[in-house]
Amino acid sequence: MARSLPRPRPPIETELAIGRPFPTFDVIDYSRSTRGRRHATAILVVAVLVVLAFQVFPLRDVTLVAGDKTVQVRSTFGDQEAALDAAAVELAPGDRLHVARTGDQSAVAVQRATPLVVVVDGAEIEVRTTARTIAGALALADVEVRDRDRIFVAGTRTAPEAELGGVVAGAVVASAEGQPVRIEVVRALPSLPSAGTPPGDPLAGPSSQLPALEGAGGNPVLTVLTDPFPSTYFGDSGPEMQILSDALRDLPSLLLVNLNVGGRAEVVGTHAATVGAILESLGIELGEHDRISHPLDAPLTHDMELVVLRVEKVIEDYREYTPATMQWRDDHTLPPGEVRVVEGTPGEVRVWEEVVYENGAEVSRDPHSAVIVSKPVAGEYLRGPVAEDGVSPVVVDDYDGPYRERLRVWATWYNATHGWAPPGDPAYGITFSGVPLEYGICAVDPDYIPLGTRFYVPGYGECLAADTGGLINGYDVDLGFPEGHAPEPWHTGYVHIYILD
Repeated sequence: MARSLPRPRPPIETELAIGRPFPTFDVIDYSRSTRGRRHATAILVVAVLVVLAFQVFPLRDVTLVAGDKTVQVRSTFGDQEAALDAAAVELAPGDRLHVARTGDQSAVAVQRATPLVVVVDGAEIEVRTTARTIAGALALADVEVRDRDRIFVAGTRTAPEAELGGVVAGAVVASAEGQPVRIEVVRALPSLPSAGTPPGDPLAGPSSQLPALEGAGGNPVLTVLTDPFPSTYFGDSGPEMQILSDALRDLPSLLLVNLNVGGRAEVVGTHAATVGAILESLGIELGEHDRISHPLDAPLTHDMELVVLRVEKVIEDYREYTPATMQWRDDHTLPPGEVRVVEGTPGEVRVWEEVVYENGAEVSRDPHSAVIVSKPVAGEYLRGPVAEDGVSPVVVDDYDGPYRERLRVWATWYNATHGWAPPGDPAYGITFSGVPLEYGICAVDPDYIPLGTRFYVPGYGECLAADTGGLINGYDVDLGFPEGHAPEPWHTGYVHIYILD
């Protein structure tokens, strides 16, 4: 391939200057120096702007709170924007920011808007709002609540001034999960025309709903919804519509009753004459303990406050536990001075109570009955012997008679009160072998000292092995004493016994 030759740079022709001529100069060198000076100037301007920015916008510690997320960032420009970007938090339509500043500290809180679906007049309106009340949310949706319209939030009837979060438990959580809160506005129907209203005139008075017409035997035969402009039907529509209009005007007046059943209040329109009749027409049955504000045969009046208090009486049970007591006992298997704890078992009592609920709220709780399921079992503090030589210091081993074998045992004492049978019981004070407990009768472990063995105990005397015990294990000996003996008749500890036969 032929190498292309560079084209010669065209000469620069300067115009003739009037007066003193310019000195000659290199165009290339001039353009490079000029660009260098311009770059230096630009860098200097940027540096000055950065210094001014730090003076005007100092560094701040910004704390962002968005739901259960808290993020801390350090920002120079735009506290809330930097915090939102750092926490990867995006604002949805309707969300609001609350900013607070103190010194070099800033806090940005994101108030999430609640998604709503407003159902009214056959249409569904989707909005997002931070309004606290139902009325505020409906105002944002441009919905006017008229007299005697009914509002339902998630199926629960409520008033316009009620708080949005208070009516629907978990509304904020639902909105955080993207689930909208459903608000339904049920329009009140217009009332019947009065007898003196001429055809073509608008109906006056509050709107209401007309119930079904009743035929013979109280059976519903027709449901009619009236229009506020009767001229549409009663002008030139023929004699049949005029007859229907006259029949509607002859219906008895509609009574409005403020009915509260179980804490749920609503206004009910009815033609019933008595309290019992309106409850029957609405299918409301009274429970055994329910209370009502008026007798069933009381006549209904306009704007009557009729309250049905739901009362429920139930028997509930629970378990109580009796703490176990703790007792001290010497244990010769432990080293001297050591203490070991054996936990007891608490006793269990099943208790029944009669509880009264009114409209679901507890109002009283009274004892009904109780049964002892188990008695407490005492625990023990086991302690090692005090004597370091293995023999109780208060026992003098002065036996010098004949014997078959000498044993080193742990000796304790007991009387009839230590047994399982209470006083007055035929088994009270009776030993395992059937003989009454008295001085000279001892309890042993038959695997180590057979029952019927006679032995001598220094400091006590001769003893007969005639009893056993759950706590007598190995070379343990429990020395019997009469019930009327002096307290603490024996010092627990090691002792040498002498087997006589």
